[in-house]
Amino acid sequence: MTTELEETLARELNEVADGVQVPPMPSVVPADEPQPRAARPWQPLLVAATVALIVGVVALLLSEQGDHEPQPTPSPTRVTDSPDPRDTTIPVTAPTVPYVFDQRLYVDGTQVPGAWWFVQSRAGVWLAQRSDGSWWWGGPGVDTGRIDAQMDQPPVMSPNGRYVAFVDLSSGRARLTGFDTQPAGEGFGQAPIDDLPSTEDGVPIRVRAVTDDGDVIVQGTRTSRMWRAQYQDQQTVVDLTETAPDQVVLQGTSAGLVVVDGADGAVDATSTEPYLATISADGELTREDALPTYDDLDISPGGTWLVRSPAGTLGGEVPSVATLSARPVGSNDEVVLQAPEGWGFANGTWRWEDDETLVSVLQPADGAEPTDAQLVRCSVAVGACRAFAGPSAGDPTGSYSAEETLDAVVEAVVAGNRAGLVDQAVIGDGEWNQLLGFAAGGGGSGSTCRHNGGGTRDCEIVFEADRATTYYAILEPAENAYAWRITYVGIGGA
Repeated sequence: MTTELEETLARELNEVADGVQVPPMPSVVPADEPQPRAARPWQPLLVAATVALIVGVVALLLSEQGDHEPQPTPSPTRVTDSPDPRDTTIPVTAPTVPYVFDQRLYVDGTQVPGAWWFVQSRAGVWLAQRSDGSWWWGGPGVDTGRIDAQMDQPPVMSPNGRYVAFVDLSSGRARLTGFDTQPAGEGFGQAPIDDLPSTEDGVPIRVRAVTDDGDVIVQGTRTSRMWRAQYQDQQTVVDLTETAPDQVVLQGTSAGLVVVDGADGAVDATSTEPYLATISADGELTREDALPTYDDLDISPGGTWLVRSPAGTLGGEVPSVATLSARPVGSNDEVVLQAPEGWGFANGTWRWEDDETLVSVLQPADGAEPTDAQLVRCSVAVGACRAFAGPSAGDPTGSYSAEETLDAVVEAVVAGNRAGLVDQAVIGDGEWNQLLGFAAGGGGSGSTCRHNGGGTRDCEIVFEADRATTYYAILEPAENAYAWRITYVGIGGA
């Protein structure tokens, strides 16, 4: 076969060479005439034409099979824009950090009983707010517990998760305090500040940051102090209006304190450029790296990356944003993280899992209630995100979905046996008696449920006593064995 191919190729090349018309060589230019600036193109063109013919012949011969039938020459491949194939390397496993979805709090893959609004975490320690306004915390080696205090402003955790501090108003006065989150940790006691106001010019005073050394920075519109809560006898308080005048601390991060210069009235980082700073034991703030303006900013646990929602993106009642911006700390090279089409990053839900990965709850871009739980994981190193299914109610804790809860209640109603419920707190006496009346001694079952806003569910019930009538119940998240409670029952259209 090789000899035949060589002979055929030689014959074809000879025919090509015989057919090539070579133009005559140009005449010699006399020495006294100017030389041309560029060589004539006739020779390269001739060579190119000959090479093209040779390539075509070789391709044709090589495309023949054993039966000598010519095969079509493949068409050129068109390069198109396609999703980054590295997206598929982003894992779709459950988040490794605590998160809240649809008022359900998940910690280490387990649902914490109750209805929740918000959670933050550092090094395994978490702070979360329940729907009743109370604050709770938990962490490695410690039981979940409620913070016994009255707070107008959220408690604040140190970047290493070791300390929590807050302003307690339960005594009728503003009292600065906190605690150590270690299993053997203790409370801070009360800061020696007798004149700490609860508000200034109508603005609540609050803890702005807690350092990894346990120093607590509290500020209002005029007050600015640092309590060295873990230093010696815990009685040292530094007046920052003297050591760091007109410097407003916005938050503490693993890369340092986020600060703005407030001489011109700046109180946030939306229009005044913030910067990272360190603070000395004497209360002096030293400027480090510049930061971009933002509405929301979070820095990775190792202090290497920041993710932000740029200034002006979260104003009003914005429930989500289509993009987030990320960049290495100290760099201007920004990476844009794009939410999946038709979705947005739910406001305030993005959390760092490690120095290069963050997770967020997804919200439909049109603001509608999601039909399925959706989460997303983004890699700042890859510059891409990947969505994945979130938990359904009751999964994976063994608690119940709204539908399962309603089925259990209706089954108990039909049997006339309220004691058969796993937790009788799932329904009040009034609602129970109404359902008994609707059932009228006959059978029945729960039906479909739909989101009703605010985490509640509107569910239909079918009773055999009157199949033509639509019965329904409203369920809301609750602290009981079902994680739901029936708060209202009625008849559709009534």
